[in-house]
Amino acid sequence: MEYNETIYGPSYLLGKDVYIDGKHKIKNIGFEKYLRNLGLIDHTGPVDNLAVVWYVKDDEQYVHQIYDHDTGEIYFDEPTDEWTAEVDEIVSALLMYGNLEQQIGVI
Repeated sequence: MEYNETIYGPSYLLGKDVYIDGKHKIKNIGFEKYLRNLGLIDHTGPVDNLAVVWYVKDDEQYVHQIYDHDTGEIYFDEPTDEWTAEVDEIVSALLMYGNLEQQIGVI
C-alpha cells in the first residue's frame, strides 16, 4: 500500500460541525486547536507542524496517522488506536476540509 503525507501548520483551518441557535453551521477552527479540543493533544507545548499520513483504497481516502512532524509524537494511529467519537470527528473533518491530495511526498 502506498502512503501519502500532508503537513499542516497549527493554524490550518478545518471545518467543525456546530449548532448555533438550533441551526447547523460549519465553524472554522485551527487544526492544532481542534486536536486539543478533542483531547488528542494533551501537552501544553506548541505543535508547529502536524503531519497526516493517508492512503487511497478502492477509490476512498483513509487517514492512517496524525503526528507532530517535528518531534514524531503520534496523536492518532489507525491500526492500534480505538476508534472513538473524537477520532471519527477529526478524521471526517480532514477528509472533508483537509485537501489531503496536496501531499508533499509519498512514503
